[in-house]
Amino acid sequence: MQPQHPFKVTLISPARTATYSGLLPAVVAGHESPLDLEIDLGRLCQFAGADLVVASATGVDPIAQLVELGERPTLLYDRLSIDVGLQSALSELSALDENLLRVKPISHFMTQYSKWLETYQGGGRFAIVGGGAAGVELAFAIQHRFAKQAALHQQSPPQLVLCQGGEKLLPHAPRGLQKRLMRRLTQAGIEVYLDFLVTRQGDGQLVSEQGLTLAADRVLWVTGGAPHDFLADSGLTLTEQGYLAVNEFLQSPNYPEVFAVGDAAESLIQPRPKAGVYPVRQAAVLHHNLVASVQDRPLRPFRAQKDYLSLISMGSTRAIGYRGGFWLEGDWLWRLKQRIDRNFLGRYRDLPVMQGSGSTEQELIDPNMQCRGCGAKVSGALLRDLLAQLKASPGSPMDDAAVIQPPPNHLMVQSVDSFRPIIEDPYLLARIAVVHAASDIVAMGGRLGPVMLDVTMPYASPSVTKALLHQVMAGALAQIKEEGGELVGGHTSEGLELNISVSVTGWVTEELIKRPRNASKGDRLILSQPLGTGLLFANAMRGAAKASWVQAGIDSMLVSNRGAAAILTQPSVNAVTDVTGFGLLGHLENILADDQGACIELAALPTLPGVDQLLVEDAVLSTADPKNRQMVMRQVIDADSPWAIRRPLLFDPQTAGGLLLSVTAHAADDLVEQLREAGFSHAGIIGAVTEFGDQIEV
Repeated sequence: MQPQHPFKVTLISPARTATYSGLLPAVVAGHESPLDLEIDLGRLCQFAGADLVVASATGVDPIAQLVELGERPTLLYDRLSIDVGLQSALSELSALDENLLRVKPISHFMTQYSKWLETYQGGGRFAIVGGGAAGVELAFAIQHRFAKQAALHQQSPPQLVLCQGGEKLLPHAPRGLQKRLMRRLTQAGIEVYLDFLVTRQGDGQLVSEQGLTLAADRVLWVTGGAPHDFLADSGLTLTEQGYLAVNEFLQSPNYPEVFAVGDAAESLIQPRPKAGVYPVRQAAVLHHNLVASVQDRPLRPFRAQKDYLSLISMGSTRAIGYRGGFWLEGDWLWRLKQRIDRNFLGRYRDLPVMQGSGSTEQELIDPNMQCRGCGAKVSGALLRDLLAQLKASPGSPMDDAAVIQPPPNHLMVQSVDSFRPIIEDPYLLARIAVVHAASDIVAMGGRLGPVMLDVTMPYASPSVTKALLHQVMAGALAQIKEEGGELVGGHTSEGLELNISVSVTGWVTEELIKRPRNASKGDRLILSQPLGTGLLFANAMRGAAKASWVQAGIDSMLVSNRGAAAILTQPSVNAVTDVTGFGLLGHLENILADDQGACIELAALPTLPGVDQLLVEDAVLSTADPKNRQMVMRQVIDADSPWAIRRPLLFDPQTAGGLLLSVTAHAADDLVEQLREAGFSHAGIIGAVTEFGDQIEV
């Protein structure tokens, strides 16, 4: 599954996980966990040597070869593959309310469905709209799950209604199977209404095209999907129904750089119904054609099969299967479906521990043949055009050196930080790098001023360099602006991997500066943000961290400490430091005087999601852990805390971590509340400054 060709591959997805719809009925019925639906895209991309951009595509410009990503910068491509699926089709509805739940996107559906289960008090009338395979399966699954839950809690089960706009359930299935399904649905107590095309929903009822009404407290919308709106304005050739038209090579007829597969696409040569079997079989042809189109080799046509095996689960551990005019029913078919689904998921989950990234474009470029010294610069023309496009310096031109006039009566605060990639997204990586560097200014009581960037780009072709540098610069500029700073210059060069260095200058008045070693005995220690980024991402590199944990870690690193700046100016705040690479205790020693010690309550330490579980599972620690332990000069005394398993967090290196405040005891609770109101929801008192200058008790 690793790249066999030296191309820069980027996956764009609205979430860090993809949801496998094939297992949805089993999850809804209660046979499987909701976590069984998820494929961790971050881990998959890491394994395959690809970048992951968590964003929703909002437009495609095939002329400029750009993908629009909402508020994020556009993404340049040489080749584009589109497989965005469908959105729920609600165009037939003239009215609806909050009791209608769409099955797409599945992640949202599962969140709402879980709430249904949690708040269910028995009885009620649920309607499933859509008599295709998905609607039938979910009707059986919901009936099975709620009947079981009602029996467990001695409640009345809900009445289920299945509405189909056409004359038959599963219109393309054999007639005998359709009759069998009707009988099985009736046996399960599910009412079926055919020729009931829903045009309105609300006020506890459904209204059909003919004006008939049905009572329904909850409505699940499982009709056929519709193409995403942004495709209509893309300029790509569409079919009459609005799907992306493709030829036998899965290419757009009018823009051969664009390929499309799955439900979003429709073949002009061999149209087929929407079914999951086709994109699975298209994958190998798509891969070959993407590579071959770049290398000017012949493309391979996709030959779609005329029919396929359909397996329909029936709530309990039973299923019906059919292909063409042949069909069967039995428990063994349900087991077959489960085996097929699990084998498919296993291909994307059962990945080996990462030992290194996949191949990249660098394999085409011999680093030993590249110029060094100042000859290792990125193209000046490319950089000039990019900075102009991003409007990086609207007021004055940038240069290698900047002339800066400090504000009157202000002192200068300077710091610099350098970043290797901690995540796959260069735009967010650049934002995190700026947050991390600017934190030093905030911790000194200052405000950010001039910023300079030093960016090392991995060896690549001009088009890849331009696309990657655009993401880095756009991310850095966006965050610099948020921090209140200004980019005044910098340097770009080429090397073995991406590296972002940020040099920051800030301004602070004499009376507001927060100097080191200024804590007072008896002070309370307040931590503004949770710990655990070092541990979390060390395990993410090995595929041992859940996608939701990684996303929470990224979200935390994007929280700027700037929001606490006004709080730090209060006289009750005696000393401040940001908690970053040297870990909590390493930075704590920066604010303690030589004759001071500290006690830390391990139970009070705020942690990122998943961190405590990783510690319990004896996960790997960051490679910086032993160095940070050696750096702490005071003796660390273990007080036999039941939370001793959290001890590694004292030395865990933090990226864009929070602030550690030493404050007078009487003001501590109020300052914690102020921090929480400012957006630091995890802020809390974690310990105190003591008079034992040679030790830190935990």
